[in-house]
Amino acid sequence: MTSKKIIDQLQQLDWYVECKTEHELALVLNACLDANINWLGNVQAPFISDQIQQELPVVIGAYSLFDAYRLYWEVQEDFDAGGSNLENITDWFFEELRNE
Repeated sequence: MTSKKIIDQLQQLDWYVECKTEHELALVLNACLDANINWLGNVQAPFISDQIQQELPVVIGAYSLFDAYRLYWEVQEDFDAGGSNLENITDWFFEELRNE
């Protein structure tokens, strides 16, 4: 179960987390499930397509759309952090999980 502190942060402003391994990806997606953040089309967070796993490292993020948050993913080398308004919460996210 994900802590309330992490869930609250995931439900805040637009963010992204860099995932280098399948384990990190699973941690992020499970936290998104607990925070009730889905993929576009309302597919629940733990669903991971084979394509995402084959493209590691990836960026998983959430953006607001019609007053709800939706997950997206992108290959890390293609992601332009400077061109987005998203907050990088990678270090914070994994540190909070270690402290639970």
